[in-house]
Amino acid sequence: MRPAFQWLLLLICHAWLITAETTDKVCPRPPEEDGTELSGGQIFFEPGTEVTLSCIRGYSSTGGSRKITCKSNGEWTERQLKCSPKRCPVPEPPTNGKADFNKIVYKSVIAYSCNEGYVLVGASSSECLYTGQWSDSTPQCEPVTCGLPPIPPNAKIVYDRHFNGDTVEFGFGGLYECMPPMVLVGDKRATCTADGTWSKPPECKLVVCPVPLQIENGFLSFAELRQHGYNEKVKYGCDSPYILDGPAEVECEETGSWSRIPTCKAPPT
Repeated sequence: MRPAFQWLLLLICHAWLITAETTDKVCPRPPEEDGTELSGGQIFFEPGTEVTLSCIRGYSSTGGSRKITCKSNGEWTERQLKCSPKRCPVPEPPTNGKADFNKIVYKSVIAYSCNEGYVLVGASSSECLYTGQWSDSTPQCEPVTCGLPPIPPNAKIVYDRHFNGDTVEFGFGGLYECMPPMVLVGDKRATCTADGTWSKPPECKLVVCPVPLQIENGFLSFAELRQHGYNEKVKYGCDSPYILDGPAEVECEETGSWSRIPTCKAPPT
């Protein structure tokens, strides 16, 4: 027969003998309750026995007597000891991130996360330990990085600011520009996105305006009668005594059309 079983059997027999010799009832071991417990391994207690309670691990006393007494009816006197779970320090959220939690007492858990465009470095959660300290320190949120952006043919990019190296951080960007007579088609803004890639680059397409129109009672100044590319300009003038109505200079626009063509009107009489 194993020693542990023999010991348990002796305790049971002892309790039976006590019950047989007296009308008083023994008290069972006080259960763990409201953060309090009884140390040791004794299972039954005779009436009149006084025991000392303590707070379980992770709890601390907030007042009240630690003593309870076994009554003749087999019940314990009311517990007065008050134990509350230990508190951990109020957690600080990581820069560019947040800390989600409901409580900051023993066994509470914080969930850390980062804002869009940032990556969590460190523990994603932390538990309040019985010592009143967090299991893990606050993590960091580091920005996502991108390599250099793609630049389409016949284009350039003007960055938001100067930078060194061949990587940039989330949110950094610039503006695409096409070399005339090319026209930018698409989003001119280049941005390092949250997934570490660049926004879709635009295209630079050739735009040509037709041969500029001749105007009645007028002429083109120093202009070739040919097709012109985007941003190219021509000038108009009027034969005497006619007066120009409209801009003297017109420009080939990105739509492939000329800006407003002037006319020549007779002078007022």
